[in-house]
Amino acid sequence: MGRRIRAVLLAVTALSMVVASSGVAQAGASPQPSQPALRDARAAAVASNGLGPAAKGGIGTAAAWFTGTVAAGGTQGWTWTNAPADAAYVVGYNPAGATTSATCQFETISTRYVQLFSGERQFQFTLKNVGSIACGATVQLAAVTSTSLVSTGGVNPGGTQTHLWNVPWNTIWVAGLNPSGATSSAACQFQVTRIWTVQPGSSLRQIWVEVKNVGTVTCQTDIRLGSTTIGSQFTIGTVGGGGTWSTTWNNANPVTSAYVIGPSPQGSAPTYCQFEVTRVVYVQRINSDGSSQRQIAMWFKNLSTVSCGGLAYLQTIAA
Repeated sequence: MGRRIRAVLLAVTALSMVVASSGVAQAGASPQPSQPALRDARAAAVASNGLGPAAKGGIGTAAAWFTGTVAAGGTQGWTWTNAPADAAYVVGYNPAGATTSATCQFETISTRYVQLFSGERQFQFTLKNVGSIACGATVQLAAVTSTSLVSTGGVNPGGTQTHLWNVPWNTIWVAGLNPSGATSSAACQFQVTRIWTVQPGSSLRQIWVEVKNVGTVTCQTDIRLGSTTIGSQFTIGTVGGGGTWSTTWNNANPVTSAYVIGPSPQGSAPTYCQFEVTRVVYVQRINSDGSSQRQIAMWFKNLSTVSCGGLAYLQTIAA
């Protein structure tokens, strides 16, 4: 299991709020899908004896539960209630129900952090069966301990802010949010709409985080970062500016884990190399010998205007 490097966050440098004119490419965020009716993730985990050691904080598995059968193209919305203030969440899946002719595939298509008027913090996410057959998955909700680095101040509904930090090499980063300012009639709700990595110099890396107020009331959020060590790495092939490169990680074990994934661009001034993870899909495949294999399909987008590549860092978060 990856561990959070506590000393790392002490060395992180917050530079500023960044505007689009800064000269670093900012691809438009994908439209956010409508949110389906929300189900109680904590209750589902309790019912299946799936509460993990990180349910109340720390790094590791917070909870696991089964979705039931989800139709191809179908979605489910889930709420993790009473989320500790210092937890940044990563959602993984162990799909089940593949056949010899069709894989079972699940993806997280939306996440948000919510503060209720009572002060309760929640993590909400929407999953989707992106395969071609009806099947299900065990949700692996993992937590990474995070530290608050900056407050947005008041942001109007629909408003966004982008912040960046200098970070050490050889680390993977997870962004979490701690909203505040809910009213008696409206929750405070924020999304991490994008997170990407920039190499502005030979010895420097930056993490950029874009957040959006997706609620109906003006409020604020603390932006939090947590980190893990690197468990595995592989080369991201060179791709042209604006292009996307994808690959599949086979035997994504243990199947009781969620994966934290982060790019490490290679290539700096005068045109900075920068990459973003745009999709992560968990797949169950039935091999020719009848055995089951979990895979992770990943997509990396080159946000710069120059051809470049880099490394992909992976770490498993498990109980």
